[in-house]
Amino acid sequence: MSTLTEIEAAAASLPDEQKEELLRFLAMRLRKEQTLPEPRVYSDEEVAAMVAEDEADGARLRPGN
Repeated sequence: MSTLTEIEAAAASLPDEQKEELLRFLAMRLRKEQTLPEPRVYSDEEVAAMVAEDEADGARLRPGN
């Protein structure tokens, strides 16, 4: 099999259990090949602003406010 169409046709003919196994195999391969972005770095001021915003939202959403 060399084309996606051939692979799709073959996969469609598999029993459900083997389709699930194929899906797990492909997901593992994608995870291994995927590169993750660098973590974001926030300044102290940005973190403080985000926390303040979350706290304000929480206070606003509490019953009786």
